[in-house]
Amino acid sequence: MRQAVILYLLVVFSPSIRILPIYAAKTGERAGWLMPVFSILPFICLVYIIQALFKNNKEANLSDIIFKTFGKTFGRVLLILYLIWQMISLGILIRNFSEKFLTSVLPNTPMNFFTVTILAVIFYATRDGIVYITRTTEFLFILFTGIFVSLFIFTTPNLKVINLFPITPYDVLPLIKASFFNTSLWSMFTYIFFFGDRINDKEHIKRFGIQGAVYLLITTLMLLIQTIGVYGYSIIKRASAPYIIAVKSISLLRTIERIESVFVTSWAIADFVPISVTIYIIVSIIKSLFSLSDEKSLVSPIVIFAFIFSQYIAHNSFELENFSNYIILPTGIILGIVFPLIIFIIGKIRKTI
Repeated sequence: MRQAVILYLLVVFSPSIRILPIYAAKTGERAGWLMPVFSILPFICLVYIIQALFKNNKEANLSDIIFKTFGKTFGRVLLILYLIWQMISLGILIRNFSEKFLTSVLPNTPMNFFTVTILAVIFYATRDGIVYITRTTEFLFILFTGIFVSLFIFTTPNLKVINLFPITPYDVLPLIKASFFNTSLWSMFTYIFFFGDRINDKEHIKRFGIQGAVYLLITTLMLLIQTIGVYGYSIIKRASAPYIIAVKSISLLRTIERIESVFVTSWAIADFVPISVTIYIIVSIIKSLFSLSDEKSLVSPIVIFAFIFSQYIAHNSFELENFSNYIILPTGIILGIVFPLIIFIIGKIRKTI
């Protein structure tokens, strides 16, 4: 369970850095850095819901819980919805990976170069299952946390208090609105349990989930303070890569500059985790839908689909942003929080949980 939470935290790491500063600046403006404070309570509620779902089903995964609660027919319908959404999410993750490098590092490189590169690495990794990915993730988690904290410390001389204050009661409603996007992103915690049959110690979901919540709260606050605090919300809401431009402001002892190259490299490696985990979630759902036993044979067609779908999901980064605002936000909350709550309520009524 501890490893599963670490896996989840790295799944959230990359999209948080890419999206949250822009959304917080647009919606919450100067007070946007407080956005995660309004998201922490829904996430803790989700942790308690997941704990309750698996209290008497410690060897099951989320697909098993769905079948047990709704029966085979309605359970399959719900699983197909989750499967479609994860396939869409996979295409978006891969496209965002390519777009990120096109806009920040190598603008004249064909996009397919980045897509093929990341999919080749992930295809090799995912064929051996989630265990090897999880072991790698434990090391990467320590590495990324160290880099992230170090870059925050190096940025503090450039922070401007006027970009973060004053905060008034009128900021509460915009912050609540901004928190919906953050809540949608954090609700990815639910999807980890589609391979819950591979997770031991699920009786400690609440314990490690709360620890993960504290980590998310602290690191997200640091992220938003670092971006909005350096350049102000008016610049951050228009930036395509706000965290990178914040890191570019770092100059150590007037001799070490362009330290953002260290971050860009680590960010590229970080994208390996959410894409790999999403592929494994898709594999787990398909296995449950069709009662399959072989995992390796499913990876190849999923990777091929991901390559094709990522080419056509959007024409440019602006369409991806609109898709995130109008589709990903509400769908993430519905599938990640609302549906688990419905499963819990119906399960209690039918006494299957």
